Order: sequence, then C-alpha cells, then structure tokens
Amino acid sequence: MKPKQRIRTVGSVSNELIKKSREAALAAVQVFNNPAITFKSEIFVVMMVISWTYLLHAHFRKHGIEYRYFKTVGTRKRFDKTSKGAFKYWELERCLNDKNSPVEKAAANNLRFLIGLRHEIEQAQQVSQSMRLMCFLNFLNNVSGSCGSAMPLML
Repeated sequence: MKPKQRIRTVGSVSNELIKKSREAALAAVQVFNNPAITFKSEIFVVMMVISWTYLLHAHFRKHGIEYRYFKTVGTRKRFDKTSKGAFKYWELERCLNDKNSPVEKAAANNLRFLIGLRHEIEQAQQVSQSMRLMCFLNFLNNVSGSCGSAMPLML
C-alpha cells in the first residue's frame, strides 16, 4: 500500500523561498533608495536576480517540477552537487527558459537583459531607472499572482 503523501504547510520550502524572494526584492529597493550608498544599480540588479530566482524556485517546487540539475543513470536521477556537496539548482536564465515558467515573455526578456548586466556587472556603469522600475513592478505582479493576497509584500 502506497503511503499517503504528506502536505507540508509549517516549514514549507516553497513558502520559505517566497519569503526570501520578497526580502531580496525589498532589500534591492531599500539599497537603491539609500542616499549613503553609491553602488546602487549593481546591488539592485544582483538582488533582483536573486529575488526572481527564489520566486521561480518556489513556483517549480509548488508544482512538483524538478529544478535541480541531474543526470539520468538507468532509471535513477543522479543530482549534480557543488564541491561542498550541496545540490546545484537552476539559475534564473534556466528557470526562464523552462516550458513551465510562469513569467510572461516581456518580463522574461527584461530579466534576460538584467541577467546580461549581472554577468557583466564590472563593466555595467548604470542601469536605467525605468529598467529598475519595470523589473520591480514585474516582480510585484508575479509574486501576487503566485502567492495571492495571503502573502503581501511587507516586512
């Protein structure tokens, strides 16, 4: 007899990922609005990439989609690991390219542009205000769609 599948609510991995996603997005905006920090654009880009990655990992987790890298050996999955033994999870671009990604095409293209900036962060002098605003508004739209009103974007 197959054991009944457990439904986690307290300590849910997807809820923790959503919480981290929200905190990273808020940190990005807070850093950008801080007049004492001059490295704003670069920090904003890095934090928003982290935020979106956590948000998409939460989506995949909720929908039972494997978002860790693995190789199939026979009928078993062999998960790729870091040199320290942790699982290797998909980066944001891999998440966006997955057929199950919930991100609309325009928002995904905006994110791909930011990923390119993140890859070249040493050379990136400035990220336009409209690009930052578009990234954050797209995030708000997606987080409310993924989490509903039960998970407001608040500290």
